[in-house]
Amino acid sequence: MDPLEARFTEVIRSSARLVRSAIVRTGGRIAERQLEDLEQEVYLALWHRFRSSAGPPEEIAPAYLYRASVRETVRAMARLPMECELDPAAEPSETRADPERRATSRELGERIALALQGLSPDRRRAAAAHLQGFDVAEIMNLFGWSYERARNLIARGVGDLRRRLGSESEYERH
Repeated sequence: MDPLEARFTEVIRSSARLVRSAIVRTGGRIAERQLEDLEQEVYLALWHRFRSSAGPPEEIAPAYLYRASVRETVRAMARLPMECELDPAAEPSETRADPERRATSRELGERIALALQGLSPDRRRAAAAHLQGFDVAEIMNLFGWSYERARNLIARGVGDLRRRLGSESEYERH
Protein backbone atom coordinates (compact mmCIF):
# COMPACT_ATOMS: atom_id res chain seq x y z
CA MET A 1 0.00 0.00 0.00
CA ASP A 2 1.46 3.35 -0.97
CA PRO A 3 1.77 6.15 1.63
CA LEU A 4 -1.18 8.08 0.19
CA GLU A 5 -3.50 5.09 0.49
CA ALA A 6 -2.21 4.31 3.98
CA ARG A 7 -2.85 7.89 5.15
CA PHE A 8 -6.29 7.87 3.53
CA THR A 9 -7.20 4.58 5.24
CA GLU A 10 -6.08 6.05 8.57
CA VAL A 11 -8.26 9.13 8.06
CA ILE A 12 -11.28 6.97 7.20
CA ARG A 13 -10.79 4.78 10.24
CA SER A 14 -10.35 7.70 12.63
CA SER A 15 -13.22 9.77 11.25
CA ALA A 16 -15.91 7.17 10.58
CA ARG A 17 -18.03 8.14 13.57
CA LEU A 18 -17.86 11.87 12.77
CA VAL A 19 -18.75 11.28 9.12
CA ARG A 20 -21.73 9.05 9.97
CA SER A 21 -22.99 11.53 12.53
CA ALA A 22 -22.79 14.41 10.05
CA ILE A 23 -24.59 12.40 7.38
CA VAL A 24 -27.46 11.41 9.68
CA ARG A 25 -27.78 14.94 11.14
CA THR A 26 -27.93 16.39 7.64
CA GLY A 27 -30.22 13.90 5.94
CA GLY A 28 -32.25 12.45 8.81
CA ARG A 29 -34.21 9.26 8.22
CA ILE A 30 -33.60 9.32 4.50
CA ALA A 31 -29.85 9.38 5.07
CA GLU A 32 -30.05 6.55 7.61
CA ARG A 33 -31.48 4.30 4.89
CA GLN A 34 -28.71 5.38 2.50
CA LEU A 35 -25.90 5.61 5.08
CA GLU A 36 -23.36 3.33 3.40
CA ASP A 37 -23.86 4.93 -0.01
CA LEU A 38 -23.58 8.43 1.45
CA GLU A 39 -20.43 7.47 3.35
CA GLN A 40 -18.93 6.31 0.07
CA GLU A 41 -19.80 9.67 -1.53
CA VAL A 42 -18.00 11.51 1.28
CA TYR A 43 -14.96 9.26 1.14
CA LEU A 44 -14.79 9.49 -2.64
CA ALA A 45 -14.77 13.30 -2.47
CA LEU A 46 -12.10 13.13 0.22
CA TRP A 47 -10.04 10.73 -1.91
CA HIS A 48 -10.21 13.17 -4.83
CA ARG A 49 -8.91 15.90 -2.51
CA PHE A 50 -6.09 13.63 -1.38
CA ARG A 51 -5.08 12.83 -4.94
CA SER A 52 -5.35 16.39 -6.26
CA SER A 53 -3.20 17.99 -3.58
CA ALA A 54 0.61 17.93 -3.54
CA GLY A 55 0.33 15.08 -1.07
CA PRO A 56 -1.85 13.97 1.78
CA PRO A 57 -2.45 16.71 4.32
CA GLU A 58 -0.63 16.12 7.57
CA GLU A 59 -3.69 16.97 9.63
CA ILE A 60 -7.30 16.95 8.49
CA ALA A 61 -9.41 19.08 10.77
CA PRO A 62 -12.61 17.51 12.09
CA ALA A 63 -14.43 20.68 10.99
CA TYR A 64 -13.33 20.03 7.41
CA LEU A 65 -14.53 16.43 7.57
CA TYR A 66 -17.85 17.53 9.02
CA ARG A 67 -18.36 20.20 6.31
CA ALA A 68 -17.36 17.74 3.59
CA SER A 69 -19.82 15.18 4.97
CA VAL A 70 -22.65 17.71 5.02
CA ARG A 71 -21.81 18.98 1.52
CA GLU A 72 -21.63 15.52 -0.03
CA THR A 73 -24.78 14.35 1.76
CA VAL A 74 -26.75 17.29 0.39
CA ARG A 75 -25.35 16.74 -3.10
CA ALA A 76 -26.08 13.02 -3.06
CA MET A 77 -29.59 13.44 -1.67
CA ALA A 78 -30.40 16.08 -4.26
CA ARG A 79 -29.72 13.44 -6.91
CA LEU A 80 -32.27 11.09 -5.28
CA PRO A 81 -35.60 12.82 -5.99
CA MET A 82 -37.77 9.82 -5.21
CA GLU A 83 -35.98 8.92 -1.99
CA CYS A 84 -37.86 11.65 -0.18
CA GLU A 85 -41.17 9.83 -0.46
CA LEU A 86 -43.11 8.71 2.56
CA ASP A 87 -42.76 5.09 3.49
CA PRO A 88 -46.33 3.83 3.90
CA ALA A 89 -45.05 0.89 5.93
CA ALA A 90 -43.54 3.22 8.52
CA GLU A 91 -45.95 3.61 11.40
CA PRO A 92 -45.96 5.99 14.35
CA SER A 93 -45.02 4.17 17.54
CA GLU A 94 -48.38 4.79 19.21
CA THR A 95 -50.21 2.83 16.49
CA ARG A 96 -48.10 -0.33 16.82
CA ALA A 97 -50.10 -1.74 19.73
CA ASP A 98 -53.59 -1.19 18.29
CA PRO A 99 -54.28 -3.25 15.12
CA GLU A 100 -57.17 -1.03 14.04
CA ARG A 101 -55.11 2.16 14.34
CA ARG A 102 -52.23 0.39 12.60
CA ALA A 103 -54.46 -0.51 9.64
CA THR A 104 -55.88 3.02 9.49
CA SER A 105 -52.39 4.48 9.66
CA ARG A 106 -51.11 2.20 6.91
CA GLU A 107 -54.10 3.05 4.71
CA LEU A 108 -53.55 6.75 5.27
CA GLY A 109 -49.85 6.38 4.50
CA GLU A 110 -50.70 4.66 1.24
CA ARG A 111 -53.21 7.38 0.34
CA ILE A 112 -50.64 10.09 1.07
CA ALA A 113 -47.93 8.30 -0.92
CA LEU A 114 -50.33 7.92 -3.86
CA ALA A 115 -51.38 11.57 -3.64
CA LEU A 116 -47.73 12.64 -3.53
CA GLN A 117 -47.10 10.83 -6.81
CA GLY A 118 -49.46 13.25 -8.55
CA LEU A 119 -47.46 16.33 -7.51
CA SER A 120 -44.69 17.95 -9.51
CA PRO A 121 -41.25 16.60 -8.53
CA ASP A 122 -40.13 19.63 -6.48
CA ARG A 123 -43.46 19.99 -4.69
CA ARG A 124 -43.46 16.26 -3.98
CA ARG A 125 -39.94 16.40 -2.50
CA ALA A 126 -40.77 19.46 -0.39
CA ALA A 127 -44.11 18.14 0.89
CA ALA A 128 -42.74 14.67 1.65
CA ALA A 129 -39.76 16.10 3.54
CA HIS A 130 -42.09 18.42 5.48
CA LEU A 131 -44.37 15.52 6.40
CA GLN A 132 -41.33 13.59 7.63
CA GLY A 133 -40.54 16.40 10.08
CA PHE A 134 -37.98 18.53 8.26
CA ASP A 135 -38.35 22.28 8.78
CA VAL A 136 -37.97 24.92 6.06
CA ALA A 137 -34.28 25.55 6.75
CA GLU A 138 -33.49 21.83 6.64
CA ILE A 139 -35.41 21.36 3.39
CA MET A 140 -33.69 24.41 1.94
CA ASN A 141 -30.27 22.95 2.76
CA LEU A 142 -31.22 19.42 1.77
CA PHE A 143 -32.22 20.34 -1.77
CA GLY A 144 -30.09 23.45 -2.30
CA TRP A 145 -33.06 25.81 -2.60
CA SER A 146 -33.40 29.38 -1.37
CA TYR A 147 -35.47 29.93 1.77
CA GLU A 148 -38.31 31.50 -0.23
CA ARG A 149 -38.38 28.67 -2.77
CA ALA A 150 -38.38 25.98 -0.07
CA ARG A 151 -41.17 27.72 1.87
CA ASN A 152 -43.20 28.22 -1.31
CA LEU A 153 -42.79 24.61 -2.47
CA ILE A 154 -43.76 23.27 0.96
CA ALA A 155 -46.87 25.45 1.15
CA ARG A 156 -47.99 24.67 -2.38
CA GLY A 157 -47.09 20.99 -2.13
CA VAL A 158 -48.99 20.52 1.14
CA GLY A 159 -51.92 22.52 -0.27
CA ASP A 160 -52.01 20.32 -3.37
CA LEU A 161 -51.75 17.25 -1.18
CA ARG A 162 -54.71 18.37 0.95
CA ARG A 163 -56.82 18.96 -2.15
CA ARG A 164 -55.90 15.54 -3.51
CA LEU A 165 -56.78 13.83 -0.24
CA GLY A 166 -60.06 15.69 0.09
CA SER A 167 -61.28 18.10 2.71
CA GLU A 168 -62.54 15.34 5.04
CA SER A 169 -59.40 13.19 5.01
CA GLU A 170 -58.03 11.56 8.12
CA TYR A 171 -54.90 13.67 7.68
CA GLU A 172 -56.73 16.90 8.53
CA ARG A 173 -58.61 15.44 11.51
CA HIS A 174 -55.40 14.62 13.41
